[in-house]
Amino acid sequence: MVHLDSDVELSGYWPSPWPAESGGPRRQKVAASPGLNLTQGESLDSTIRETGGWAVMTVQRNPGELYLLCGGGLLPGEFPPHFRKSSSHGWVERIDPISLETLNRSKDLPSGGWLWCGAIVAHQNGDLYAVNGRYIFRFDTQCNVIAERELPFDGPFNGLVIMSDGNLVTRNLGFREDDSACFLIIDPENLNILGDPVLLDRRCMGRFSSDRSEDGEFIYTTTEKDIIRLNYMNSNLVVDSWKRSYEIVGEAQSDAWDTTIGDNRIWMMDMGRPPGWMRPGKAEQRAFGFSLTDETENLVFANHGSPFAWNPGPPLFDPSRKILVHYDSFNGGVVGHLCPTGGMAEQIWRIEAHNYLQMMVFKDTGELIIEDAELPPHFGGERMKAEAVVVNIETGEEISRVASGAPSLGMFSTPGFSRDFYVASLLGTLARVYIQG
Repeated sequence: MVHLDSDVELSGYWPSPWPAESGGPRRQKVAASPGLNLTQGESLDSTIRETGGWAVMTVQRNPGELYLLCGGGLLPGEFPPHFRKSSSHGWVERIDPISLETLNRSKDLPSGGWLWCGAIVAHQNGDLYAVNGRYIFRFDTQCNVIAERELPFDGPFNGLVIMSDGNLVTRNLGFREDDSACFLIIDPENLNILGDPVLLDRRCMGRFSSDRSEDGEFIYTTTEKDIIRLNYMNSNLVVDSWKRSYEIVGEAQSDAWDTTIGDNRIWMMDMGRPPGWMRPGKAEQRAFGFSLTDETENLVFANHGSPFAWNPGPPLFDPSRKILVHYDSFNGGVVGHLCPTGGMAEQIWRIEAHNYLQMMVFKDTGELIIEDAELPPHFGGERMKAEAVVVNIETGEEISRVASGAPSLGMFSTPGFSRDFYVASLLGTLARVYIQG
């Protein structure tokens, strides 16, 4: 049985409600911290900060300790990932959780020229780690760089997971037709690469998830048409025989982004490859659920119906309520499905919104965080606007909404410390959304 990351203290991670992107290695995006609990007569307000870069995500360490990862900002006309020889640095900040002002800032972090959204985690040893472009860094709590290392692959790295023994795993972004996937196991003490890189003869575009079970510790990653699994043991990764295909024969699909794990299933969406990467997809948006143990159990959700779909991220699955939320960013529409264990899935709601956000749900209240953003998506020029929207995940009822700055374009929402949450944007804004006083 797959557990809720928010219910247990995960070895390797700092014991906070949100120590990593998506809340933990299974990428469930279920917040254990108290929800907004919006009541009648209350509404939302927001504080919006321009970071001057590419705002990726925030993570929590101790109560009140909030860390922000920023990559180098894109200029008008630049499309991610972008290679720029100069002015391509990123940085990490500790920020005030209320005002969003900078309290401590790292030095400018080299990226090897690659502008992309990296990742940041709070480790059980008390330090923080981040990937930026093709570099990995270790920081103390004041954002001072303790160690850094250039990674042995010419491209940006996409995702950072801590294994149960404390080792780090990262992998490159497969955005080119002939990219191979390069998994690296990294010693948290000195950032040495442990063993040889694990190379797959196929590209893996999305970030990867990790599950810890009675059968072992595994990493799941999407290729162009499949989900494959790597077995982690004794600081080694080996591809095993487990595989699931999300290919719809005869459809011009595009690659999936991240996977999420819950209720003994792995969940994902296709149609993630942007039109600028290789061949554009022409199919409608679909979501998928695959049993981790029964290869005959495959769920396919085709509820959007419009061709040329696109999304910049994964779906959300709430394991405690058995609800899957998936969306089509380009054509619009956010859909909720009830997916009982071993039973038939049923659509329970649909709302018309253009969501690009890495969604989040508060476990105690069922308040789902999505966004509704202006179209069309682009990465420079005139600034678009977006609103953060709070929805009841069980009914689809909109509870409240408020301006959240620029569209997230695939970046992350994260919980706050007291009836609030944060929304980051590729276009540079960071918003704190809170209950209006």
